[in-house]
Amino acid sequence: MSLAKSFNTRPLYQQVADEFVSRIVSRRWAPGQSIENEADIARSLGISLGTVRKAFDILTERKLLERHQGKGTVVADFEGSKMRSRFSSIFDRSGHRISGEIELANVVLDMARPAATEALQVNARTPVLQFERRRTHLGRVFMTEEVFLRVDASVRQMAQADLEAVASARWTGQDLATHKAEKLTAEMATAADRRNFKLAEGAAVVCLTRVICSYQDRPLELRYARCHLGSDLVYGTE
Repeated sequence: MSLAKSFNTRPLYQQVADEFVSRIVSRRWAPGQSIENEADIARSLGISLGTVRKAFDILTERKLLERHQGKGTVVADFEGSKMRSRFSSIFDRSGHRISGEIELANVVLDMARPAATEALQVNARTPVLQFERRRTHLGRVFMTEEVFLRVDASVRQMAQADLEAVASARWTGQDLATHKAEKLTAEMATAADRRNFKLAEGAAVVCLTRVICSYQDRPLELRYARCHLGSDLVYGTE
């Protein structure tokens, strides 16, 4: 059965865009890969060329595909070092760099899950400072972060208000030096992503896992970030 015959609720171009997102997330279309001729895709799916192009427009706007002069359409290279750098450099359409308003939530001192204790090189019974951040621009969330912070005994004895002050200061990057390990991928948006970013089902987000160390190469922070820029923001070019 052709793709066209299997969809009956949402507009066809949106359904086709969902199929292409699935190919990117599953790596059937790998980061940096040039996409085959649009006409060939249309014929293989039994749909019009215009529908394929409209779906490609959606994915280009979502920053999942890139169009290059002379190279055609290419899957965004989420795993390349240049993209990891660009992830930290976000601009509005006027060229102004955006850090976003920071909203802090769920600050707790508690045992971390295994992945965090391993990344921070702490005992499983050692509490770490955990909190969530939402970055907004003009009232719209474009990035969510889950942070696990290694802290010393003095911080572990602080009252809740003081813990929140530590968490609030941390986003400035003080005392942080190097990115010891990081991974950047495209993933299908979860229910929480769809709520946070106001996305339809079938959308994708860019996800960064990063361990940040001190100048002495001591792991200080594990950060999980999920990002969807929308149509009004862009990643940096360098």
